[in-house]
Amino acid sequence: MIGPKITVDLKDLEKLTKEYPAESQKARAGRMTEALLLLQREVKSKTPVGAGPMHLCDTIFHKVNMGGTNITGILSSPLEYGAPVEYGTKPHFPPVGPLQHWVETKLGISGKEAKSVAYLIARAISRRGTKGAEMFGKGFSENEAAVMRILEQIPADIVKAVNA
Repeated sequence: MIGPKITVDLKDLEKLTKEYPAESQKARAGRMTEALLLLQREVKSKTPVGAGPMHLCDTIFHKVNMGGTNITGILSSPLEYGAPVEYGTKPHFPPVGPLQHWVETKLGISGKEAKSVAYLIARAISRRGTKGAEMFGKGFSENEAAVMRILEQIPADIVKAVNA
């Protein structure tokens, strides 16, 4: 998993969940989904766009897991390079092929010149590493208050469902 965790302690939620489990599950799943969709949109907007036909931001997904009275929301990407993009990397010599594709697509350079530029970029990365985009970290920290407001509505949603 990439990024921080947000944990919410909601007064009266445990009591309401015991008394009205079906309504509680529906309200918690709905609000968790709403919060995750907000975060997903924000994280995707901060994710760098590469040169391939598929981009890291296209793979970011959310999932709600329910187990008993516990609910967990996950926002992640299955791609192995998601963490290096988030956190950055130490100096290393990356493969030149993908960099050459990036140079050709993003910079419009082709042939031997593209390979040469890609090699120069790889050499720079081997000396300095890469800086992390922190798309998950920034997306979470910039929207934590909004997520809290969404999740704090769960008890009221349960009461509303029971009274409907």
